[in-house]
Amino acid sequence: MPPEEESPFGPVIYAYSRAQAIEDGVLVDVTVTAKEVSFRWPVVITAALHDRLTPSQHDERLGQDYDARLWDVLWVAAYTAKLSDPGTDTVTFAVVLQEVEAKTGQPVNVDIRLRSVCGPGDEGEPVVTIGFPEDF
Repeated sequence: MPPEEESPFGPVIYAYSRAQAIEDGVLVDVTVTAKEVSFRWPVVITAALHDRLTPSQHDERLGQDYDARLWDVLWVAAYTAKLSDPGTDTVTFAVVLQEVEAKTGQPVNVDIRLRSVCGPGDEGEPVVTIGFPEDF
């Protein structure tokens, strides 16, 4: 690299790509479902969100399933993004999950706050990542 192009931080020591994060399970590719919802770009969710969307056996008895929960998250993320100001790359939104409360065994509605970020992928292409705010 010519001196005029050198980074003020020095050479890159290590880089962790989006593809590696998907391969490692840190990110979960949900692009196929996201396209059905209207996303134009590849979409991943964080492993923490994937785990939270996976219903327990008790939740399954309520009729909850992963695909429906994922659809809800993607739909609300897309709708929120469409309502946001042009040029916005990050939106925050909430989705309600029905879960069985551990202490009482009763169904409860739980609000989960999420964030959707559109940024560059490994090759600079637009990609979307959805997860909990603390995942970013």
